[in-house]
Amino acid sequence: MPPADNGGRPDGGTTNTRHPAGIRIVAAVLAVAALVLGPIGYLNAISAGDDSAAEWYTLGFAASVGLPLLAAAVTTVAGDRRAALWCLALLAWPLIYIAVIHLAPGPA
Repeated sequence: MPPADNGGRPDGGTTNTRHPAGIRIVAAVLAVAALVLGPIGYLNAISAGDDSAAEWYTLGFAASVGLPLLAAAVTTVAGDRRAALWCLALLAWPLIYIAVIHLAPGPA
């Protein structure tokens, strides 16, 4: 019978005890990138016109949705459920910044 896949830990545990701070730092870096790059991409898409707006929308969406999903996947594999839930909560961020951008008064 082959040995169980327990992540190389002698006690067979599945929690992230090797580098919990490192996993949260990676998740925080990805979250900050999503919080910053998403609105920047969306604002560039609005001001780009017809020639390159699609590329900017794609980049803004990828940053706003893809990076939190990547962070949630990393933290889930590491066994940090709380950090994974916080990363998934960032999926509401595009709704917030898009509403703020379109409801904010324009320049005078």
